[in-house]
Amino acid sequence: MDGRLITAKEVAEDLECSMQHAYKIVRMLNDEMGCITMRGKTNRSYYEERLFGRIDEIDLSELETRAGHER
Repeated sequence: MDGRLITAKEVAEDLECSMQHAYKIVRMLNDEMGCITMRGKTNRSYYEERLFGRIDEIDLSELETRAGHER
């Protein structure tokens, strides 16, 4: 499901980790945000930003250059 929230189950599947570890990650992210949260769920955008970085921080020209060399 691609909603605003990501569940601990989705985190576990995404990271290939245990449910226990996924719940710890969700809890940590919710604590960092410091807003009202739902147990076992966290903001999907914040999760993706924290785990994978922000897209505007990635040098897209470098990725395009690499893609051009692979063709």
